[in-house]
Amino acid sequence: MNPNNFQRMLEEDVERIAPEKYERIVSSVWGNLGFLRMLGDVADLYMSQMVGVMVMAAGGNDPDHSQNPNHIPPNTPDRPDNHGPAGVGPQSPEVIR
Repeated sequence: MNPNNFQRMLEEDVERIAPEKYERIVSSVWGNLGFLRMLGDVADLYMSQMVGVMVMAAGGNDPDHSQNPNHIPPNTPDRPDNHGPAGVGPQSPEVIR
């Protein structure tokens, strides 16, 4: 298969550039691509959760709690509110005595 004009032009450029400089350029390009790949991986991991964090920060409901069958909402008989007035709740001295 005959190389097209762009491939011939690339071969001519490679022949004109010193081999050390060509290797440095190639390693620099691959290094930059590796850095961009890492940024993409970080974005893929954390940006997908950022929407939920923004909703919760704005005062919205946490979508994970509605799907969690073990979630007990506060102020239920199984999980009393321990921040009430003194003498109420399992941490008060009256309950311990």
